Amino acid sequence: MQRNRNSFVIHFILLSILFLSCSKETEFCSNAPEVTEIMVDMSFTDFTDDLISISGNNDAQQFVNQHPFLSSYFLGENTNTTDSAIAERLLNIFTNSAYKDTVYSEVKEEFKGFENLQNDFERAFQYYKYYYPEVEAPHLQMVLSGLQKDLYVSDSLVAIAADYFLGPKASYLPAGVPDYILRRYQKEYIVPMTMLLLTQKHNKTDYSDKTLLADMIFYGKSYYLAKQTIPCTPDSLLIGYTSTEMEDIAKNEHIIWANFLENDLLYETSHFLKDKFIGERPKTFEISNNCPGRIGIWVGWQIINSYMRNNPNVTLQELMQKTNVQEIFAKSQYKPRG
Repeated sequence: MQRNRNSFVIHFILLSILFLSCSKETEFCSNAPEVTEIMVDMSFTDFTDDLISISGNNDAQQFVNQHPFLSSYFLGENTNTTDSAIAERLLNIFTNSAYKDTVYSEVKEEFKGFENLQNDFERAFQYYKYYYPEVEAPHLQMVLSGLQKDLYVSDSLVAIAADYFLGPKASYLPAGVPDYILRRYQKEYIVPMTMLLLTQKHNKTDYSDKTLLADMIFYGKSYYLAKQTIPCTPDSLLIGYTSTEMEDIAKNEHIIWANFLENDLLYETSHFLKDKFIGERPKTFEISNNCPGRIGIWVGWQIINSYMRNNPNVTLQELMQKTNVQEIFAKSQYKPRG
């Protein structure tokens, strides 16, 4: 997915794991709306056993025939990959003894039947439906991708490759994923990552505004909305920072903000320069060697938090419809701590 306001990078996403402060999180969670009476019908299918049970070409071809989209998306090299080629890949991956004995065993141990994950998704959708009653829960599917792809998200289907979310200590790791991104590929990040993607459709924006501030406000709104669906989940799991990074940016928020102001970054329109502050990077070196990447997104989130605190009459739905960046910024009265 593209790193812009039209879509999010699936590799967005998300070690460790605290709030900016435990007391602040507890307070926020205690103020979350009561949603236990909201009914969520989230159907669930686990394909992991079916995939690992493939023992011959007929089994592989039958799975491809029965589940063409899943097979093509997770195991097709490209859109032109033939069904027979996909079936051959399934056979090669899932009959491999190292995969069956190690990777699949780690999946079973880590996820333990997926019940907790399913419950977490249903809870998130209770909050989501509290704010947007018309939304329908998608079908949830667990698959294995042979460490090829991570997940697929749409309004009607969320498919998760469990083997991709075993974390940096897994015996086998996805190829080519940097360490700072790989640490987010753990089961705790799945629901935050998915809700961030699912809810972005409500976030309106003025595409004619090309400034960094507009991008920051857009992302800030997206994170604010996603957070409402998982109010008791640590912010670190949503933004994908470590506990040390969360502590550092909280302590140095005033320095980070001063850098944006002193370097006239808010109204920068160069995609190259903007990407230094909102794109995927291990660090925002322009601010500090200890400042995590995507810091502009985090600051945008803080601006929206400030806006909603200082404008209590604005509903979540109204916030998502607002596209006047200057108005949001002015009325946020954002002032960094420190």
